[in-house]
Amino acid sequence: MSIVRRVWQRIFKPSYFVGKDIEGNKYFEHPNVNNGRSKRTVEYRKNEDMWAYVASGKRLPVQWSAWLTHTRPDPPSIEELQADLARQQRVKLNAAILEARDEAERANGDRLHAPSHDAEINTQSPSVPRNVSRSDQKLEPPESDQRPKAQTRDPWAEALKGSDEPRSWTPMARKR
Repeated sequence: MSIVRRVWQRIFKPSYFVGKDIEGNKYFEHPNVNNGRSKRTVEYRKNEDMWAYVASGKRLPVQWSAWLTHTRPDPPSIEELQADLARQQRVKLNAAILEARDEAERANGDRLHAPSHDAEINTQSPSVPRNVSRSDQKLEPPESDQRPKAQTRDPWAEALKGSDEPRSWTPMARKR
């Protein structure tokens, strides 16, 4: 860009530095000369970083994204960004603790409910040879598990049974 053009833009189209995020990206506001909505932009720390934000999974802080889209009137402070970063780290730590606890419970539950090898040998029927694995046998559900098939509701058949006259509808009161 030429020097004359830079001077022209600085005089007639000023931009104001608003703030920085933790990663070093700079945020600017360009006022509108017609008293309309101002333009808000971000200048990435390095030009190569732009592609990390646009094409990759890297994201701008939520507070700055809200400010850029005019959802938030005031830019966030560094303290607010640091507090949010600390909150995100606490959430990740708590999630890791919960996952470890769930994994331990699953392992403990599997140990309690897993049949032992001796019990599997004793439960095989005498007519089945012992060298045939249980997975080769065809299992049938017991009689108590066989349920009648649920009949599907046909709204068209119900509509044909009734009259064509419109019916009034009264909403039911919620029970508390």
